Amino acid sequence: MAERRRTPPVLDDDHAAFIQGGVSIVVATRDADFVPDAVRGCGCRVSRDRRSVTVLIESLRIGPVVANIEANGMIAVVFSQPSTHRTIQLKGTDARVVRVASRDRGLVERNLAAWIDELTAIGYGPEFARAVHGNVPDAMVALVFTPTAAFQQTPGPGAGDRLRS
Repeated sequence: MAERRRTPPVLDDDHAAFIQGGVSIVVATRDADFVPDAVRGCGCRVSRDRRSVTVLIESLRIGPVVANIEANGMIAVVFSQPSTHRTIQLKGTDARVVRVASRDRGLVERNLAAWIDELTAIGYGPEFARAVHGNVPDAMVALVFTPTAAFQQTPGPGAGDRLRS
């Protein structure tokens, strides 16, 4: 635990604010045979010390993600802002399913409102934004993980580089 405290978190305040905003969230896992699965997230919460990230997924969309997480803890999550294509990818090896917190309902609703604002600003309707995002706050699965690597994935010359604070 002392080693963890000495190593700075991979997210700075700006990155943490970005991934908790009106961004597209895609959660990817893999099974023991390295077969991938991806699902759209509908909210994200970063711990105060920025050392853990919780992503929320509608349970109706979860597919084999939970089984994959329980089997190996491997996770990659991509956060992308449609209007700018700014994109960040986080990876972790200790993901686990946790109880959905009572505050997560409001988090999902706030994320949906920001997502609708983001998509309507570039010409999509609110109905489309809702359908893509998902919004069943009473039927969520929460996955928490420690980001061990973070990458800049915005298209351009820096894509693939490690995030810098």
